[in-house]
Amino acid sequence: MSETTIKIIEVALNPAIDRGIEVPDFKVGAHIMGRQLFRRAAGKAVNVARVLSTLEVPSMLLGFVGKGQQKYFESSLKSKFLSCQLFAVEGQTRENITLVDPVNRIDTHIRDRGFEVSKADLSKLKKKLSLVCREDSIVAFSGSLPAGMDEMNFLELVQICMMNKAKVCIDSGGSVLRVCKQMKPWLIKPNIEELSDMLEVEIVSPDDVAKFTREIRGFVSIAIITAGADGAWMVSQEQILRGRVKNVDTNDVKNTVGCGDAMLAGFLTGVSRGYELNDSFAYALAVATASAVSVIPADISKNDMDNFLSNVDISKINV
Repeated sequence: MSETTIKIIEVALNPAIDRGIEVPDFKVGAHIMGRQLFRRAAGKAVNVARVLSTLEVPSMLLGFVGKGQQKYFESSLKSKFLSCQLFAVEGQTRENITLVDPVNRIDTHIRDRGFEVSKADLSKLKKKLSLVCREDSIVAFSGSLPAGMDEMNFLELVQICMMNKAKVCIDSGGSVLRVCKQMKPWLIKPNIEELSDMLEVEIVSPDDVAKFTREIRGFVSIAIITAGADGAWMVSQEQILRGRVKNVDTNDVKNTVGCGDAMLAGFLTGVSRGYELNDSFAYALAVATASAVSVIPADISKNDMDNFLSNVDISKINV
């Protein structure tokens, strides 16, 4: 795939290998037989890249990966729509485990610590971003920061993209979002908790989002705020939308891990295809719901997505 065709760049600073194990009637401290549901290259940016590839949207995946897992990531993500260019660093890529209990309908998530990046590693990524970012690029930073990297290092990466006139999208923790407020990124995608942390306010319920639209609009062009089963909000400079997918049977929901990543991929797909913002938001909601009904995170069926798209309900909020 020629780099001249790439407009969306995902940055994976701290990817993971995700394992899902089904453990019926899971009990802490017990010896229970389980079965592996999946094991795959993951992390928020990787999930976004995978969904974009499924939707046949060309993109590039940049960032870091443990030296021993570089070939695994490259082979498992191989696609004519995805250029995977991860820098190998010393140490192991973190491996996360999700225990799925289908009897009690409870998921337990165990998160690992991964590699540590060096100043030399960060310099390589800065140079690469300087080379590939253009005025027509969308650069999506998704996920947590690895050891060896702090918020100021992250801010430097964002600055490089913006200096090259790229649109920057950030989907990370509230502390990362706070330091980026001064940069006024194009798009952020927090959940309710992350938005609370970012604004340093208490948002008790999704209904409270509308109270803070003035603050949100002060530092970002578009905010997509996810609220789990309550759907999502889109706050732009022109409008406030609240959306959800109607008539979703809760029994069909298999795994909510990666739904936010799928939503971001859906929204970026719409934008890259020239959709209006409200149509991109509707598309994002459908893609996220298609992910929720799959056992494997961020693994969508186009048929599911099309069915959910016809049931998207979006309302305009006046404040």
